[in-house]
Amino acid sequence: MKFYQTIILLCFFSMLFYNCSLPADDEEKGDLKGGDTITPELPWEGEMDKFTINSKEGIHLNDPQEDAGTAYITIPSTSVKNTRWEFGVHLTFNPSANNYARFYLTSSSNILSGNLNGYYIQIGGAKDNVTLYRQNGEQSKLLASGRELMKGDSSPKLYIKVERDNNGYWTFWTRLESENEYVKEKQIKDTNIQTSHYCGIYCIYTKTRCKGFTFHHIQLSNDVETNTSPDETPDTPDTDLPDTPELPEDVRGMLLFNEIMYDNATDGAEYVEIYNPGEKTITLPTLYLYKMYESGTVYSTTTLCNESSSTPLTIPSKGYLCFSKYTGKVIRKHKVNGENLIEISKFPALNNDGGYLALSYSEKPEKGQTFDTCRFRDEMHDSDNKKTTGISLEKKSPELSSLNKNWRSSKHATGGTPGIKNR
Repeated sequence: MKFYQTIILLCFFSMLFYNCSLPADDEEKGDLKGGDTITPELPWEGEMDKFTINSKEGIHLNDPQEDAGTAYITIPSTSVKNTRWEFGVHLTFNPSANNYARFYLTSSSNILSGNLNGYYIQIGGAKDNVTLYRQNGEQSKLLASGRELMKGDSSPKLYIKVERDNNGYWTFWTRLESENEYVKEKQIKDTNIQTSHYCGIYCIYTKTRCKGFTFHHIQLSNDVETNTSPDETPDTPDTDLPDTPELPEDVRGMLLFNEIMYDNATDGAEYVEIYNPGEKTITLPTLYLYKMYESGTVYSTTTLCNESSSTPLTIPSKGYLCFSKYTGKVIRKHKVNGENLIEISKFPALNNDGGYLALSYSEKPEKGQTFDTCRFRDEMHDSDNKKTTGISLEKKSPELSSLNKNWRSSKHATGGTPGIKNR
């Protein structure tokens, strides 16, 4: 039985090498769409309806839905040690935080959009470079980053080569189509995952990029003499900012102010709560809170972010996020669990006489970069509510605009509902 399995595996790799060989450095690079780059006979599986696979183009993302999403395909591969992976990539856009690709060198699963154990090369993302990651379950760890070779390029064409030797050293090289030789990017030792069942391609894209990815000249070689130099001092695994979605040109209304405590009780604290009225989770590395004059002139800017810069702000659909300088006081005063509270050490003091606020994703926003603006003052409280100290202003309808008439005094016994639904 083992004999037949060996024969089948050898036949598969023979097909792979013959049809997917990467041109050597001294060969003519040619056009990315030319040549016998890949054949449909190889055992690709996965979301086949989202790709076009032929000998002319290679593997081309061609999502028939023409919408934002993800797509993946895989082939069987058990190679890890003494292995070389080579492939070419052509993007018809400059990659971004929501338009990038991964080439899984190893994977424990043929479903690349789910939890798995493996290593992958990422093309683009938060930066215009090529990076090596290790994935354990749903968590990915950045191992090494390359140069930003795609920066400012609206149609990058590049080749990538990766080697893993018998001692656990990973080394990867990149070469732009305009370059004559590969450039060694980084080397790192990592032996966390020792086995594989698949390798494959995974694309993450917005609606306008659903046809913008092409992979070609794919070659996987095992039992090779790798060119790594283990005597060199390898890089230390790094951390990276999370990949975050691309926002539309105009973000107005995507996030809204929902509750403001500006005249707090002595045993409480000021806070500002925001709400996501949309159907999708919004994830951003930072937000910016502005204090403004009535004219709209900004006179104070506060960065809103998690304590760890590698942890983004996440506001789920129909969910809340609340910011305060003293979250402990807020939790005790309003009897909430604090799950949606974020402590901001430089949270601005809010004027007890009222003022104007704006929420943006840009430190110096241009047109369309502000999510919401609002006013807060005592006159916006309910007319029968003579006491306003210790009582927040909250939205009557969280999903509607922040006009003055959509605010009222909090009805909750503690004077507010920070991080949870208004009551």
